[in-house]
Amino acid sequence: MKKLPFASLRIRLATLIFLAMMPVLALTIVTYVVEQDLVVTHIHHDVMRIARFAAGEQEQLIEQTRQLLVALSKLPEIVGQDGKTCSRILSDIRQEYPRYANIGVIKPDGQLFCIVGRKSGNVSFEDQSWFRHSMVMKDFAIGVTRNGGTLDISYPVVDDADNIKAVLYAAIDMGQFGQLDQLARQVQLPVNAEFLLVSRNGLVLAHLPDHDRWAGRSYRGMAIVEAMLAKGQGVSELPGLDGVVRLYAFTPLSSIVDTGFYIGVGVPKWGAYSEAQKVLLQHFAGLGIGILVALLAVWFGSEALILKRVKALAGAVERLSEGDMTARSGLPFGSGELDGLARAFDEMAETLERRALQLREAEAKYRTLVEQIPAITYAANLDESRSTLYISPQVFKILGFFPDEWVADRDLWIKQIHPEDLQFVKKTLADCCLPRSSASFHCEYRIFSKDGRQLWFTDEAVRVRSEGDATQYLQGIMIDISEQRQAQEQLMSYQKQLRSLASQLLLAEERERRRIASDLHDHVGQALAMSRIKLGILMESAPSGDYSAIVEEVRGLVVQAIKDTRSLIFKISSPILYELGLEAALEWLAEETQQKYDIQVKYRDNGGSKPLDDDVRVLLFQAVGELLVNVVKHSQAGTVLLSSRTEGDCIVIDVEDDGIGFEVEQVAARLSGLDGFGLFSIRERLNHIEGKLEINSELGRGTRVTLAAMLKKSSSVEQ
Repeated sequence: MKKLPFASLRIRLATLIFLAMMPVLALTIVTYVVEQDLVVTHIHHDVMRIARFAAGEQEQLIEQTRQLLVALSKLPEIVGQDGKTCSRILSDIRQEYPRYANIGVIKPDGQLFCIVGRKSGNVSFEDQSWFRHSMVMKDFAIGVTRNGGTLDISYPVVDDADNIKAVLYAAIDMGQFGQLDQLARQVQLPVNAEFLLVSRNGLVLAHLPDHDRWAGRSYRGMAIVEAMLAKGQGVSELPGLDGVVRLYAFTPLSSIVDTGFYIGVGVPKWGAYSEAQKVLLQHFAGLGIGILVALLAVWFGSEALILKRVKALAGAVERLSEGDMTARSGLPFGSGELDGLARAFDEMAETLERRALQLREAEAKYRTLVEQIPAITYAANLDESRSTLYISPQVFKILGFFPDEWVADRDLWIKQIHPEDLQFVKKTLADCCLPRSSASFHCEYRIFSKDGRQLWFTDEAVRVRSEGDATQYLQGIMIDISEQRQAQEQLMSYQKQLRSLASQLLLAEERERRRIASDLHDHVGQALAMSRIKLGILMESAPSGDYSAIVEEVRGLVVQAIKDTRSLIFKISSPILYELGLEAALEWLAEETQQKYDIQVKYRDNGGSKPLDDDVRVLLFQAVGELLVNVVKHSQAGTVLLSSRTEGDCIVIDVEDDGIGFEVEQVAARLSGLDGFGLFSIRERLNHIEGKLEINSELGRGTRVTLAAMLKKSSSVEQ
């Protein structure tokens, strides 16, 4: 279909705006031409006013300094004989006026009498122009240091005979001269403005904003400096020290004496002429009547051409945003842009209606799934209390809270957590809530139901970002693991009971060993000893040599039986362990191992008292014996070092060899208690008595096994 000339929305709006802006454009041009010269003149006056204001501030500072020096000259203590009194007075003055770098009194020969502030490097002030001026003219003088660092102001102290007794002086740091920062705030200098204080020889004494960069050097030849020195006072557009073109106003710094200083203030051209734009905008406000006429033309002209169709589309959009998926524009589909927009909107609305139906079906399936699983699912905000956005109905079945009740109270989840678990849960949550954290939330904790029951939960959640915006929240699942925790606690209780039973069995076994060893010693050992004695008597009274040889042979067998019986007694239960203690028993065990297995075993003890309970003493002795057997069987060692010591309230025993060593991680996986006192069995029994086992080994570097157990408490020892 062929488009009509005004069917395009762009052409319609361009025509109306062009007609409305024609009178405004013409009036703007005329106003700008008329006002331009006047505004520029005002700007020049304003910049000069700023320069004069700045000069007045500096002149006031110089005058205040002169008055201060005049007042000080009247004090007899200033030029008295006591320099300490002079320094104390000047120190009080400087505390009241911190702008002064130095305040001092100079003798007529140029030597310092007293000074406060930064110490001057000059030995004599005779070569200072301001000092010579005050001495000759007997009057107020101003000067600067050679590098322009300070402004020096002096005033002579004259006696009744018109003789100069001393010269007072005050040095003002040029970086603080006139409090330039405060001055900038008072006159509201624009950004990138420049303030200059220049001497008659071209030396920059002060600069704002970069005093340290520019001050203290001569800039003769620079356009702004040469203009200030040549004209003295005026307004010019010139490049500054940094090369930026500004509108500068400059004027001499006046005082009761010739200062030889010039003050200049420069503002950027764009900042200066922006004021002209403000003036023009004020004039444009007077043209409101013309603009209003243009707007009325647009208003009434666009009603028939545009707004009727736009209102129809806006109404359909509003109904769609409120959830009415059946909303349509109702406009006929023509060839113009608004017609095409209406067609696109209606097609979009049909698509959204289909998607909304699919979404409702998916949500129904999701809710059915969520409400059937035996756990609590939720969505929550990323905040300290994990305030809930959604929670599944299972929260009522498991914890007794209605979902609406849980969501309404943002702190309910935190309040129900067991106090002992609260800080741990909060820290875990805080780590997950960090802005750049990618960690998921995983925690096990106790929580109270509404009726006060204590339940164990495992809680896992992940960070989720909403589609279409940057909103983030925690989405997770809470599973009741109370039964598993109860079963685990019951299992740990059984394990504790088994360890206790094992310890009791160990003591019972040791008592039985002691009984058997005692019986062997008291009965078998004594009988064998008596047999050996009687056989000796019988051998002496033997009637023949053959008979004597037989008796001697039987007597040898009895002696061997006595040795074997004694060895068996020590193996079953060492009497040394009970009669002399663990240290003596370990020393005997070292000697016995060395003799029996032809391996060098050394024992070392720190000599401290080591009171132990019977079960601890027996366990440590048997564990060391088993470890020594393991060294003999597996280590291929030539030397073993056995040592015992005390550390705090513990006994520590080390069994260290120089054998082939092993990989601890690989061997640890195969630890078992099937082979007597295996490492696993030793570790478990030590755990039961609050002890520990530590293994350190490297291939080719030997092995060190450390046993540690608690000493007997003092109250038990006294009993």
